[in-house]
Amino acid sequence: MPRFPRRALLAAAPLALAATAARAQDAVADWPARPIRLIAPYPPGGQTDIVSRYLAERLRGVLPQPLVVDNRAGAQGMIGTQFALSQPADGYTVLYVNASTTLINPIIHANPGYDTQRDMMPAVQFGTAALVLTVRPDRGLKTLGELIALARRRPGELTYASFGIGSASHLYGSMLERAAGVQMTHVPYRGSAPAVLDVVAGNAFLSINDEAVSVPQIRDGRLVALAVTGPARLETLPEVPTFLEQGFGGGLTQLGFNGLVFRTGTSLAIVRHFADAVLSVLNTPEGRQRLREMGLIPTGLGPDQFAAQLRADAPGWAQAARESGARVE
Repeated sequence: MPRFPRRALLAAAPLALAATAARAQDAVADWPARPIRLIAPYPPGGQTDIVSRYLAERLRGVLPQPLVVDNRAGAQGMIGTQFALSQPADGYTVLYVNASTTLINPIIHANPGYDTQRDMMPAVQFGTAALVLTVRPDRGLKTLGELIALARRRPGELTYASFGIGSASHLYGSMLERAAGVQMTHVPYRGSAPAVLDVVAGNAFLSINDEAVSVPQIRDGRLVALAVTGPARLETLPEVPTFLEQGFGGGLTQLGFNGLVFRTGTSLAIVRHFADAVLSVLNTPEGRQRLREMGLIPTGLGPDQFAAQLRADAPGWAQAARESGARVE
């Protein structure tokens, strides 16, 4: 093996770094040369779809090519996630993710088809998310305590609608059952909007669901909120106590999150450039306000921070997924 003088190696190092920087700069200079596809792995009308379309609209004046939303729903986000991660790592496919698709599905599915740490390259986390427990007003319930008392009198009769098997919505319902010592019947749906609408229609008794789809129904008087997940009350529902305030902590204090990832192997320069563009829109007073209106607590994490947060959140959600007993073969 040839040996090179130390002085020559030291002299070559800056040139190598400069070449790497130049290649990264070239990658960004040529990108995007065509529209970027944003895969939203849930049906239209839910939080994922609402936020995705807002981002697509606001990024029009920031990126030279449009962000095009592509809804690919099914299997609790699995279909869209698997599709996005099967596309070339060229920066033209970005995936909308949450706790369900990144940290829960790989635990409960026997063959998820992807590994979050291996296959996803975090770009930006734009917000955390609390969920809201709602029932119809004509159920005559005013508090979580009254709901639990009813569930104890009618074991297995009360149905709770979630946005999919193993979703955060499902896991919160399962955690409430264990914590309160009650038995309810889980009814999974293909997304958050269908689940909430079936509670409104009276086809399901309750749902612990996204703030974005729950709050409009609450404000219109179609639903009543009894509790919210997370460590603190929501700005949009300051009168509604948390589960923790009503004696139920543990996993019910966990917050979900929403963000965007690329497939591993995408140029880091492109990922950072895209994240900067998204954060330039969202880290403004108008952007933060819109996120709150869409049911998110703004965080504005870039690639490195989002990756660290995913690692920190993984153990809690993995434990909740295992304890729920949810399993998809």
